[in-house]
Amino acid sequence: MASKFKPLAGQVIVVTGAASGVGLEAARLAAKAGAAVVLAGRDEQSLRAVCEEIGKAGGRCHPVAGDTATAEGCDRVARAAAARFGRIDSWIEAVGEAAALAHAAKALALHIGDRDEPGALVGFGRRLDAAARAQLKAAKGKVAATLIKLPRDWRHDSPPVVAAQAALHAVIRPMGQMAVAAKGARLTAATTARKHPGLLVSVGLLAVAGAALWFGRGRIAQVATAARPRMARAVRPVLTGVVKRRPLLAAKMVAKHPKQALKLAKALR
Repeated sequence: MASKFKPLAGQVIVVTGAASGVGLEAARLAAKAGAAVVLAGRDEQSLRAVCEEIGKAGGRCHPVAGDTATAEGCDRVARAAAARFGRIDSWIEAVGEAAALAHAAKALALHIGDRDEPGALVGFGRRLDAAARAQLKAAKGKVAATLIKLPRDWRHDSPPVVAAQAALHAVIRPMGQMAVAAKGARLTAATTARKHPGLLVSVGLLAVAGAALWFGRGRIAQVATAARPRMARAVRPVLTGVVKRRPLLAAKMVAKHPKQALKLAKALR
């Protein structure tokens, strides 16, 4: 989806299952980043305790008791969130129940209204069921979903930080799918690479430059020399765009590989 998403500091985010585990960690991180967080779950007392903790740390939050696995409970949470903060920008369904994701997609689409920015829906599970896919289709582009796959060895006491961080990344940059590696200690290599497309481009360009240096001279070098102007014209705007979008990442790459970066710059002149 080409539309831009709000930074965390400007969002109103509903987080279900916020009393424990991934939901609790995501709520804490979102509030720390400046988002207004609606804490949803079945245990009202636990939600109030979490809300008090976040409030003392300077965060904005509002607890709402409701079972988001049911249409009625999900609608109750959505209406309470809209009444408290005026809108809903994103929804993190951390309970992991398939039915809850479908209800969340419908509720989020209803409260997005006619704004230009779509809402981001983040869920956890192995796949989207037919009901969730149907609700996303009915939303007609108002909701961008990301499904985060937890490892098969995931337990209720697994470290939730990486999964929660992935959810917040998907809130501002929906990716369709993400995956947490075994034991929950990190994201899978494929997901990490998709999070940093500029890094892939940079590594690829460095690999091309390294290959040219390795082969040295000969027929391959002659072909490379002849094709270099055309390659430079094609690659230059791509690399420039990456640098503009991710200046800090580009600076780290240059600092880590100064010689290769200089050679690449000369090749692309």
